[in-house]
Amino acid sequence: MREILRRHDKVTPLEKKEKGGQCFVNDYRVVRTVKEDKLSKVILCERGGNLYAIKKYQKRALLKQREFHKSSHCTQVVVRSKYDDLKNELEILADIKNDYCLTCDEIIANDDEIYLVNSYMENEGILQYDGIFFVLRKEEPWFVPLPVVKCVAKSILKSFVYIHTEKNICHRDVKPSNIFWSRGGAVKLGDFGESQYMANGMIRGTKGTYEFMPPEFFSSGKSHSGEKADIWSLGISLYALFYRVLPFAQKESLLQLFRDIGRSHVQYPLDRNYFLNEYTKKQVPSCGPSLLSADVDFLKSLLRRDPGERPTSGAALKHEWLKDVDYACLEQYAEEVYNNRAKL
Repeated sequence: MREILRRHDKVTPLEKKEKGGQCFVNDYRVVRTVKEDKLSKVILCERGGNLYAIKKYQKRALLKQREFHKSSHCTQVVVRSKYDDLKNELEILADIKNDYCLTCDEIIANDDEIYLVNSYMENEGILQYDGIFFVLRKEEPWFVPLPVVKCVAKSILKSFVYIHTEKNICHRDVKPSNIFWSRGGAVKLGDFGESQYMANGMIRGTKGTYEFMPPEFFSSGKSHSGEKADIWSLGISLYALFYRVLPFAQKESLLQLFRDIGRSHVQYPLDRNYFLNEYTKKQVPSCGPSLLSADVDFLKSLLRRDPGERPTSGAALKHEWLKDVDYACLEQYAEEVYNNRAKL
């Protein structure tokens, strides 16, 4: 771990303290807990008038969480802990410096606790899952306007060009909750916890989130194109932005989900309300103009069953659908979302 930390620009010893009834992590004032699970906690902090999202890990808890994996050559089974995964993430974060990737500004650590400091993206993940549909938040059950979706697609494709082409990194867990956006309209790809360096552009195994994995992951044990896997996952994420549902979702069992993904039969209705009407069994008010064939054509290009037929990130950026992207729409919408949430 020490060798990995040496690669980061700023690593600081941990000092926790209380002052005036408030808690501090070094000179970051703790505002509130954003989210927490058994392995990590994300806390919102303030320093010098700026907000930061700080992710906390505990080494001893990570070491207890172990998984069995096949080696890269599939010749033996190896044991990996979540602490190994964190070391991998830190190694990758040290290598990433790009406007379209959410990277680590500072690492604060002692022998057991590790804090990753990121700039706070005020609007957080682009979508959340409410148990049935994908929404901005549970109290915001409306569709993201299509011009904004185009901006999101273009920004993430630009992050892909950087990580795939310049850094030889596959993200491996592209999904709406890992696409972050700020009050000012910046869109960044984040959470590189499942990411890995590619070997000649290829990856092995099925790391990530099942519903966003490409069909080739379930057809053979050979290596696959990392770039084309991320392209598929972006396609599934955009599908959620188009329709607020996923084309494949776990129903009866994981095995059935894997079969559905393997068959890759995807519906592309022009009515964005189609699945809401279908699932709720009632007519949902119109969300605005229907999709055009050009909208669907772009989505289809990312979700081709054969990875060889999917575009590269660079080719996707040149698609006709992205020719009229207007980031002013995203900036205005992001500010509206932020202001509306402040009133809740």
